[in-house]
Amino acid sequence: MKQIVLIVGSSGVGKDTLLRNIENKIEANFIKRYITRKPDENEHNYYIDDIAFEKLKNDGFFISTWEAHNNKYAIAKNQIKSGLNIISISRSAIKDFEDNFENVITIEITLPKDILYKRLKNRARESEQDIQKRLARSYEKIDATNIIQFDNSTSLDISISNFIILLERIKNESII
Repeated sequence: MKQIVLIVGSSGVGKDTLLRNIENKIEANFIKRYITRKPDENEHNYYIDDIAFEKLKNDGFFISTWEAHNNKYAIAKNQIKSGLNIISISRSAIKDFEDNFENVITIEITLPKDILYKRLKNRARESEQDIQKRLARSYEKIDATNIIQFDNSTSLDISISNFIILLERIKNESII
């Protein structure tokens, strides 16, 4: 059986940090994204140019594609295996997985706005105006059939522990 766990949340809430810290602590297939932007040392993805991306997309290689912040992202069909599949995606791609798989659950990683603001400000990647746009967008309702909110405002160690417990529960109890 294929279990799909989609990880969504605003930029800065700690999705990549959580995933990076649990990768060797839970048995699961951690799916890499295809991305058309320059590599980020904090992420483990496949970085490709626009031409290769469009070729793969037109050839039906991807199960889901989306665009965010002037970059293209995708998940390949052949990456989904039996067992627990953990995939960090855009909320706009949720429907692609719900339409193609039976066992899909979405985990939204959340933070209170004041903590998210501080994290975005400390990263120094965006202007104040861009940060404010992100904060306004980050609290829109997510359209997903099965969704769990995960508060990531505790210490990293506690968040990692709680996240593993949640994923093990999904894996073992099939709470979907």
